[in-house]
Amino acid sequence: MDRTLLIDTGSARRAGVPLDMVRTVLFTHAHPDHADPQPLLWRQAAQARQGVVGPLEIAGPPAALEVCRDWVAPGDPVTWTPLLAGQERRLASGHQVRALAARHWSHDPHVGPALLYDIDQRLLAAWDTGAPLPPADHPTYEFILLDCNDGLLPGFSEHHNLDAFARTISELRVQQAIDDRTQIVAVSLGCANPPGPELDGILARMGATAPFDGTLLTSSPLGKPKDTGE
Repeated sequence: MDRTLLIDTGSARRAGVPLDMVRTVLFTHAHPDHADPQPLLWRQAAQARQGVVGPLEIAGPPAALEVCRDWVAPGDPVTWTPLLAGQERRLASGHQVRALAARHWSHDPHVGPALLYDIDQRLLAAWDTGAPLPPADHPTYEFILLDCNDGLLPGFSEHHNLDAFARTISELRVQQAIDDRTQIVAVSLGCANPPGPELDGILARMGATAPFDGTLLTSSPLGKPKDTGE
């Protein structure tokens, strides 16, 4: 949402995410493509060269926190905030977060329990979860980042395929979690999805997009629907 809150670190290296202003790292679960602890060491080294190591909060499921503990130097100003589904917290970054249960590797205590997040009642971060999303008292979101890893694969798994993605979007519209201003973004895209132009067409019919990694998303002006390109 801004440079003070980083959700998962798995793509931080490839995307060149700046870490100097990060106050809270919020993890969804402990799979290594999401909970890569190495950026914590880079942050410490960079700040040490500047003569200061700023405070940092590491939040998320207990298993994800455990992955990171050995990558934090003794005495560093780091706080640990374990989160479970149903809990709400004001994070050190200033964001209000509500943790929601994900349908993802719930059988493995070394991974989760995996979480989704409602952040400031503006953003729903919902990747690495099977369908359907758990029922909740949703606000109307500005942004929904929704898992679509399984693409054209049939059946149900620990992720959404395109059919499940469409059903979840439909259910969120019924719950009024989505309106004409909500930006719906397909994320966690796996190789079972069709090629880019074909996928773009399928998602457009659902009112969703799949922008390139590193794309900056900005809010639509209040009272004006987002430009759908139609």
